[in-house]
Amino acid sequence: MRQFIHRHIVLPVYETVLHGRKNFRYWRDLERTQWLSLAELQRIQFENLRRLVSHTWENCPYYREAWQSAGLSPDQLKTVEDFRQWPILHREDILQHRHQMRARVPGMKFISKSTGGSSGVPLHFEYDMGSEERRYGAYYRGYGWAGGAPGSRQLWLWGVPIGERPFLKEWKDRLYHAIYGRRMLNSFELSDESVPEFLQQINDCKPDVIVAYTNAIYTFARQLKERGLKPYAPKSIIVGAEKLYDFQREVIEGVFGAPVFETYGSREFMLIGAECERHEGLHLTMEHLLVEVLDDDGNPTPDGEEGNVVVTDLFNYGMPFIRYVNGDRAIAGWGACSCGRGLPLLKKVVGRQLDVIHTPDGRKLPGEFFPHLIKDFAPVKRFVVIQDEPDHLEVRVVMGSEWNPGDRETILKRIRDVVGPDMRLDVQEVEDIPLTAVGKHRVVINRVNGQPAVKVGA
Repeated sequence: MRQFIHRHIVLPVYETVLHGRKNFRYWRDLERTQWLSLAELQRIQFENLRRLVSHTWENCPYYREAWQSAGLSPDQLKTVEDFRQWPILHREDILQHRHQMRARVPGMKFISKSTGGSSGVPLHFEYDMGSEERRYGAYYRGYGWAGGAPGSRQLWLWGVPIGERPFLKEWKDRLYHAIYGRRMLNSFELSDESVPEFLQQINDCKPDVIVAYTNAIYTFARQLKERGLKPYAPKSIIVGAEKLYDFQREVIEGVFGAPVFETYGSREFMLIGAECERHEGLHLTMEHLLVEVLDDDGNPTPDGEEGNVVVTDLFNYGMPFIRYVNGDRAIAGWGACSCGRGLPLLKKVVGRQLDVIHTPDGRKLPGEFFPHLIKDFAPVKRFVVIQDEPDHLEVRVVMGSEWNPGDRETILKRIRDVVGPDMRLDVQEVEDIPLTAVGKHRVVINRVNGQPAVKVGA
């Protein structure tokens, strides 16, 4: 009864009546459209794409000039296949042409955001208010598949704003989380010393759902397992912001006694895809986004093969993102789920472009290799692999008391077997590995030239 009142009365009044937002309306629409056939969803998606392209042509100088230079115009867009002729958008393009990308529409209200990204160079961008509301609708639906829709009691192990904040802003955020039934735990403060306090918070809250950074909840679960501590079991655990590996899912589910649901999103688009109760892949937010997986030359990758994720936001009319390479790698393939939803599945998100190690003999080693290697070494509490030169890898490890020189030599041998004899390797034992500025933990970093080694569609 509490959840029903909260979801159907309290929150709609707060969002719709008090703030005039359409979040819940868009959520209702998406709950309906997810059950349409794939063909009908593709028709809706293409109609939304054509409207976006026409709007962008008329109102965004950067795109109009770029498309004219390529001999393209909106009337040439007859099918989704035609869209593959449109130029690819890279991060560097936004850094150089952000203001020319914004729509010249009188009275349009913009929301400004930024993301540090893997390169460490902040990316500033905007979207319009209508796009914001649709994003929340998609987030409600995706989290709802895991039992985390608005109205559920939630505990978040997440990053929080850094530094001093105005009192009013801090108060508003606290009120917002309280209204949505969230208890917030700062993932920045997770440490060996804070484990008992975090455990007590979970046991006191008794959440329906835990929402967490992937590596934060995995690290916490490992610490609980090592100490023989048993947390309150929620109905589900939703993870995001970082890649989830199968061995991490196994540990988290074993410790908490609850199923883990993977989500995939980014600051630029919010929720891109999410698992439903069948866990067969990530359902894409197809009504709002057009997601492609392309090879380094800009061609669609065959089913089952890895490529670069390219996203078009169909409803950001403020500063359109059209065929944007977001820096992620994924496995292509848009199969159907046994749940009956028409939304296609993205098979698997692999990681970041910058997480690919390039060997001296010209091969590309997916960063995913390293977590699967290190997981077999229980003494390793945390690690990071850094390629700082074309022929040099440094592996930094935070080790437990069981660590021994034999582990070090075994790790070196297994890495060398894969990267080849021309790669210089070092294993450094360190006291700690700092999180990124937004509280995440990157396990593989390629610093060679400070840029991704591929330029999709270049």
